[in-house]
Amino acid sequence: MNKKGQALVEFILVLPVLLIVLMSIMDIGNIYIKRHELNEDMEIVTEMYQNGKKEQMHAYIAREEIEFKEEKSSELIKLSLEKEVNINAPILSKIIGKKYKIESSKIIYGDTNE
Repeated sequence: MNKKGQALVEFILVLPVLLIVLMSIMDIGNIYIKRHELNEDMEIVTEMYQNGKKEQMHAYIAREEIEFKEEKSSELIKLSLEKEVNINAPILSKIIGKKYKIESSKIIYGDTNE
């Protein structure tokens, strides 16, 4: 019996599963990296918002392709950022969709009469 041939056949059978698992791990890692980047963007946007640099803030949001939401209630302001991440792994995209939406929000004190 040819052991090399048997190993080759087993490798060919396992290879697609291994590739799908590796692609899924890469996509999940990409989601976590993008979430971290969005949290950093939230800090930058919050600083610009609090310093009254709204034109610069909107330019930054447009450049980074981020969706911005602002909710005001009494003396609190909730700032939210959303961004979509593309999912490339075949099985993972069937489970959570081709695009995965990540969100970051922050509540700040501020004057809502602006």
